[in-house]
Amino acid sequence: MLAPTRRLTLIDAMRPPAGMVFDEAMAVTFTLDLRALLAAPAAFALAPPSPDATGDTTGVEPIELLHAVRSHAENITIFSQVGEISLPPSRRVFAFLESSVVPVTAPRHGVVHPKVWVLRYRSEEDPSETCLRVLSGSRNLTFDTSWDTILRLDQSLNGPGVPVVELADMFDSLAACSQGSLDSRHAERVGSLGSDLRSALFALPDGVDSLTFHVFGFEPRSHPFPETPDRSLVISPFVSDDFFQQLKTPQLGTLVSRPESLDGLDPHSFDRVEEVLVFDDGGEIDLAKGDALAPADPGRPLEGLHAKLFAFELGERAAVYCGSANATGAAFGSNVEVLAELQGSRSSLGIDVLLGSGIDEPGMRSLFLPYRRNIEEPANDPEVAGSRADQVRRSLARLDVVAAAVQSNGGWTVSYSSSDAVALREGVVASCWPLTTPGNRRTVEDGKPLDESFATTLEAISGFLAWEVVDEESGQVSSCVVPVQIAGVPEERNAALLRVLIGSAERFFRYLLAMLEDDPLQSSFLDAIEQLHDGPPEARSRELLPVLEKILRSMRRDPARLLALDPLVRALAADDALPAGFDALWSSALQIARQRVVSQ
Repeated sequence: MLAPTRRLTLIDAMRPPAGMVFDEAMAVTFTLDLRALLAAPAAFALAPPSPDATGDTTGVEPIELLHAVRSHAENITIFSQVGEISLPPSRRVFAFLESSVVPVTAPRHGVVHPKVWVLRYRSEEDPSETCLRVLSGSRNLTFDTSWDTILRLDQSLNGPGVPVVELADMFDSLAACSQGSLDSRHAERVGSLGSDLRSALFALPDGVDSLTFHVFGFEPRSHPFPETPDRSLVISPFVSDDFFQQLKTPQLGTLVSRPESLDGLDPHSFDRVEEVLVFDDGGEIDLAKGDALAPADPGRPLEGLHAKLFAFELGERAAVYCGSANATGAAFGSNVEVLAELQGSRSSLGIDVLLGSGIDEPGMRSLFLPYRRNIEEPANDPEVAGSRADQVRRSLARLDVVAAAVQSNGGWTVSYSSSDAVALREGVVASCWPLTTPGNRRTVEDGKPLDESFATTLEAISGFLAWEVVDEESGQVSSCVVPVQIAGVPEERNAALLRVLIGSAERFFRYLLAMLEDDPLQSSFLDAIEQLHDGPPEARSRELLPVLEKILRSMRRDPARLLALDPLVRALAADDALPAGFDALWSSALQIARQRVVSQ
């Protein structure tokens, strides 16, 4: 049942099973928020996750989050539609994500629109033992507050299961659609995870006796829906007239969408539908939020209905299709999309079961209201269309930009350039800057190749180039960031960045104190990290005095806690980021802690 009270966040769905730790992952998303991508490594390493519900930070990252990002980000491959990475606040920590993101384009001139994760975990006791998890749904890697669906499949290690070979083939095809050359690490990861996918079987969800994945957009194919169902239901935030032209089913039972999308349909399209409803969760939409943003800006927050679901009944059987495809012609024509087809009995997967209310909780049908047509102006799907500013932003993101870093005058200079010319429109102004230095923006010239150089420091070198496009006539703004491979970056850059982010010996010791508290996950944990530089120096010094005492107490009472912290300390030591003399102290305490754990 699609009960509104049964909710699972994408981050929670990524957490490793008991006794397992994260190994590698590959994913595809349409829009991407780098702050949400920061939360993914935290999901693999922390509980609860450090980022708040909005993903916003104050600029001072908890050291454990830095460790999680450094440990796991390089083991993630994220395919994202070119030009659809939203512009976040400037944070140097995003540098650790530069090697994770691969921009891609759709081969048939649509957009890359799936939202799929393939995750591999390994046993803590025996690293040779692994298991896979697949997440497929309508949720982008963002902090949107919209209503989405997600399907979670875990590998069946001992019992029966079904294959998902289609997803392995999709990721192979996505790798071939990357903008620029695909880094060998990503190619190897796609090959390794794809190989495991092709040999793995996955447990079916309750009430499902058959599962098939349908991938669209790499070659022409029609939708897989039955032609003569007894009953049908379509839930889609975006609907277009050409969907009905493609639909072989002569009549749909129920269509649920957004009012603005339904308002844009030709009146004759409604002749194909028996019942038209709109989604209303009772929430208030903040009309001022993102008011200056262009309609298709990837940073525009999504609210309300975003789930995509097609359900059909035929006799005592039922089929449900869920995933990324909207009820539009583009979804089944030019876009790359994924739908999971779940089949079962009508008593398990029927429309009334999906939408109906349970004994203790209301069903999704309680959020539907009758549709009343208000306007007859077309309402374009922003994932396909957009304003002038959006269209220019997308064209800029497709430029093949290369970059090089060189030392100069005691600092560094990074030059970004393209072989193709910048193409603007009359009345549209565009500017770019390295994501780490927003005050360093440059206005680009129309009709000329990009050729801009920026003075920076070693730790502020950015492999993310930010673009902002302003339509001076409408005042609309459309922004994004694009990953750029930079030649000439020295190996010590990440170590230098980590030292800057940790900031000081005081900050490291404050973090260690928090972790050695009896309840290290208490609410004051992050507050202690965030307030590191508050107060006079003498006050901070007094707070450092208990560090040795806490280490010795943990060594006696809970030596396993020191052992758990050791991987972080070792990683910081390798990057020369520990306070002077601490490594020797820690090694001595750890040696005794190991002996006590063995003797217990």
